[in-house]
Amino acid sequence: MKFVLILLFALHVNAYDAFIKPAQLNEILQENNLILLDVSKYSDYKKSHISGAIHTNISKFINNKYTGVSINFNQKIEDEMCNLGINENSHVVIYSRTNSIDYLNATYLASTFLQHGFENISILDGGYMAWVFKYNNKVTSIESKPLKNGTFKATYNPQILVDEEYLKDTTETTVAKSLKEIFFDDLTLRSEFELKKLFSNELTLEKERQNTIYSDTYLTALANWYVLYKMFDLKNMKIYKSDIE
Repeated sequence: MKFVLILLFALHVNAYDAFIKPAQLNEILQENNLILLDVSKYSDYKKSHISGAIHTNISKFINNKYTGVSINFNQKIEDEMCNLGINENSHVVIYSRTNSIDYLNATYLASTFLQHGFENISILDGGYMAWVFKYNNKVTSIESKPLKNGTFKATYNPQILVDEEYLKDTTETTVAKSLKEIFFDDLTLRSEFELKKLFSNELTLEKERQNTIYSDTYLTALANWYVLYKMFDLKNMKIYKSDIE
């Protein structure tokens, strides 16, 4: 079902943008508050990664009690974030290799941090290959480790994941878009104009609106949710947890 388009879609300036270009990352690469995370396979990370990047496996952020979801998992998430050196004022930039599985890992980790109260997150647009294309002299095989533990305190937001009962009282839901609709083949983000058109065909995207997104897989819905929540500041955006119970 299509709804009337009522947009308050001027991009909200969060503490940090949802996506960051390689040139922007290069400008801040030496800043003390930057935490650069590589979520690729460890074997790929060992071969080559962006200088200063710390490898992390997203399995550390998955609660096995739930099907691949970090829901209500506060202490473990907090511990792992602190192990990565994350503080309240850190700027976390996450990147992956240029394939859909790795990119879903990046959006999963970014969304998990958001759901646990950490907003200072960006994803590297185009991932590792976009970086290498411009800065192949700033990669290394030398592993980086956090200098010290961080102090971030996680607070899980229980309002993001919703169940079937919630859907009975909501007016707007939409099926999640595929990664190919949101990103180009090289996994660089489509233009603001294209994304507005893509999402507003089915949703009335007002900031105060209670919208819900769903998919046959939680990770795909989560990638959509990240774009809508972080890039367009739709803080009331919900995810229907169809495949996690």
